[in-house]
Amino acid sequence: MSDTHQQLIAKLAEELGSATAEHLVSRLAEAVAAPNQVEGVLLLLDELAEISQKVACAAIESFPDLQQRGRLSEAVAWLDLGIALAESSGAMGLKYFKESPLVLGLIEPPSIRSLVLKTALELAERDANVTLEFLRVSPEVVTVISPDELGAWLEIGLELTQVDFVVALEYVRQIPAVARVLPLHDARAWATFGLKLISQNSFGKTDYFGTVEFLRTSPLILGDHEDPSVRAKVITVGSLLAERDPGSGIAWLSESPRLLRAVPNEGWRLRILQYGALVAERDADTALAYLRRAPELAGVIGESAEATARFDAWFTAGMEVLAYSVEGARAYFALESQKALTSVEAALSGVPLRQVARTVKLFVQGLCGTDLTIEALLDSLSQENSARATVSQDGRTISLPALLRRYPTTEENTRLYLVMAAHEAGHVEFGTYRLTLESLGDLVVVVRQRYGRVKQAAPETLAALFRLYPHPGLIQDLWMLVEDARVEFLLQREYPGLQRDLQQFAREAVTTRSLTHGLTVKELVVDQLLQLSTAASQSVAIHEAIKGEIAILWPMCQTILAPTATAEEAVRVAHALYVRLEELLAPKGAMILADQTDDTSEELGVGPSASEQTGEDYRPVTNWVYRGAMNPEFIRQHDLPRVSIRDGLRVEDGR
Repeated sequence: MSDTHQQLIAKLAEELGSATAEHLVSRLAEAVAAPNQVEGVLLLLDELAEISQKVACAAIESFPDLQQRGRLSEAVAWLDLGIALAESSGAMGLKYFKESPLVLGLIEPPSIRSLVLKTALELAERDANVTLEFLRVSPEVVTVISPDELGAWLEIGLELTQVDFVVALEYVRQIPAVARVLPLHDARAWATFGLKLISQNSFGKTDYFGTVEFLRTSPLILGDHEDPSVRAKVITVGSLLAERDPGSGIAWLSESPRLLRAVPNEGWRLRILQYGALVAERDADTALAYLRRAPELAGVIGESAEATARFDAWFTAGMEVLAYSVEGARAYFALESQKALTSVEAALSGVPLRQVARTVKLFVQGLCGTDLTIEALLDSLSQENSARATVSQDGRTISLPALLRRYPTTEENTRLYLVMAAHEAGHVEFGTYRLTLESLGDLVVVVRQRYGRVKQAAPETLAALFRLYPHPGLIQDLWMLVEDARVEFLLQREYPGLQRDLQQFAREAVTTRSLTHGLTVKELVVDQLLQLSTAASQSVAIHEAIKGEIAILWPMCQTILAPTATAEEAVRVAHALYVRLEELLAPKGAMILADQTDDTSEELGVGPSASEQTGEDYRPVTNWVYRGAMNPEFIRQHDLPRVSIRDGLRVEDGR
């Protein structure tokens, strides 16, 4: 054994003991490529001891860990880097030797380990803190960044040290995350965006919190955008906003995935962002108003060339307003001005509620003999296919979709508005929400006993009563089906002029409905009952598997189609249907697949789910578009004065 080996054993034995030292030196001699590398290890340990004896001891103590992880072949480069860090700070050297064996053990192959150590050594000559942080993330960094780009990514971190060390170190920590969503040529723009979020705190000190949070969270947000080109544009727009107002930049970044998700394709997203950058160069608040409204508009006008022209016209008009007034442009893009609403209506090519609101109001007033307010449903432009009419609990306001374009002509869409409004007015006139739970006291007792809910608190609303059933969604659908049928029957009886339109919309709904998807037995039964309740004199094909059940249940439903039927009876009929359905379908718990058909047309006559809460084996049916959304929460034990219409006059019970 050479003198060099003996000297190295003696040095290591001071900390590790003779046996361990001899084993390490023998393994080191086997691992290194050249014999003089053993001598190099000895020389580097001596040099390290001259800098700091404590750090040298830490290095020796880490040798067994390095050997255990099979990394003794990198011992010379490992020690060389440790010396560079120890020269900067003894504490830095101690951290390095404690953490580095584990880090190197995670990096494969050897060529990449050598690259990491070489890059870190070059980095240590400029900044030890950045070097140590890079080493900590290097196992992940080398899996997402190519070797030829590694230096460029780190160069950005070194530049950030001129701003703040905390920001620079956070950047280095986030390199793996951001490299997964952004290419190198967009990384500098991303970092620049973050720097624009630096602000002054209440004590007049520079506050880097916004920047650090941006570096931590933005990669995840950007990852929600599928298109790389869109991510780059999101950063561009955000940076422009942050330059004028950091809060606007942060708001845009956080909202961008949700907003752009509604846009039909990448081309439209890029168009919206390109225009957004133009607005952001002028005013941050106006740009935010535009960015929040444009995706909604693009999502509903379609993807045709004509739609593009309409969108451009809307945007151009807004920019013309911006040239004269920032406040006016903010109102325009937020759709708070008459001009903006007119532009949007032109772009959407449907029938806006604003255009026919007075007609609808006069129609309902003539129908019921009372004054009702007609207003647009909130956010109904972005939910055009699922927006459903509603009536307020006090019966004073009917809310309708802001736009209808279900039919090709203005006349047909206007008629649909009238029928929707009439249906909601019918719920007011015929007492749907005038019902109270006091009149259903006996039914509440029956339900609680039947389903073992006696110990539960007594329900205070009809919705709470429905939740006592094993399948709340099923009983709610049955109630809506029966109550809607009652109101529709009374509307046609009291106002024969509505009969043709109601039957036409129902007929179209039935003929366009598809049963190609799988339905459970309960779902299929309720679906067929719904079709029967809207079919009037039209025939409805009954599924062979449930003909017997429908023959029993449909006559039960028909008892509600009487001039004297009340909202209370509708609830009781729904309960009777639920119980009978349980009894009939007890042996039929398995899934029934509906008959297959070649008809692939969309269900143009249907709207969203009739109820939202469902049992585990029951999904709600879809409801017809002209029938609005009913709310069982409005029917309660103790309520505000009940509003009804009697002999053309509004009456509040108890007054």
